[in-house]
Amino acid sequence: MGLTNIPVSWYFYGVVQERAAATRHKLILAATELIRRKGYIATTIDHICEHSGVTKGAFFHHFKTKEELAEACLAEWDRMAAAMEEGAPFQRAADPRRRVLGYMEFFTGVFDDPKILKSCLAGTTAQEVADTNPPLRRAANVCFRNAEKRFQALLDDACKGARRPVDTASLAALWIAAVQGSLILFKASQDASVIRRNLEHVKQYIAGFLPRGRLRKSSNR
Repeated sequence: MGLTNIPVSWYFYGVVQERAAATRHKLILAATELIRRKGYIATTIDHICEHSGVTKGAFFHHFKTKEELAEACLAEWDRMAAAMEEGAPFQRAADPRRRVLGYMEFFTGVFDDPKILKSCLAGTTAQEVADTNPPLRRAANVCFRNAEKRFQALLDDACKGARRPVDTASLAALWIAAVQGSLILFKASQDASVIRRNLEHVKQYIAGFLPRGRLRKSSNR
């Protein structure tokens, strides 16, 4: 079928689908920022519509409730975190130990940026509604667990051939806990330096479990 023979309805259907996807994305971006700043309970549908420039009718076309939107926000937060890590500079390091250290340095550097909103969507949501909203608690926990698994995979690779067993799952959980705890302390103190201080201490602790010289040994065989 030539281009001139494509039914006009196909074109308009594609345009409508693109606009719908863009509208949904606007709602997710707006809700994510507002929840990170104000919390889930304080963020209303009216706030989200105003911040995104989307009508309330369009909101309910895409999401039945604010909770459903928040779940979509958490799923997107998890996806974006994985994509950010996949494209981060530390992934290019040849030495597995260097990748682990680079991972921790990367996130510490992210929080150094004064323009970055120092608030985790999953952490903020879990702190606020863990006891009252099981679906959102579970969605937030998926973000934590996936982040732990990604970091644990780096730790597992770095600890191959270690002289003693290393509990990489616990180390990964420790790192996530340090990040979340540091963000809480920052919110309370408004002192951004507390994040770097805490994460540097935890980085040094985790580094003590990582074998050295694996790359050199393998290259000298």
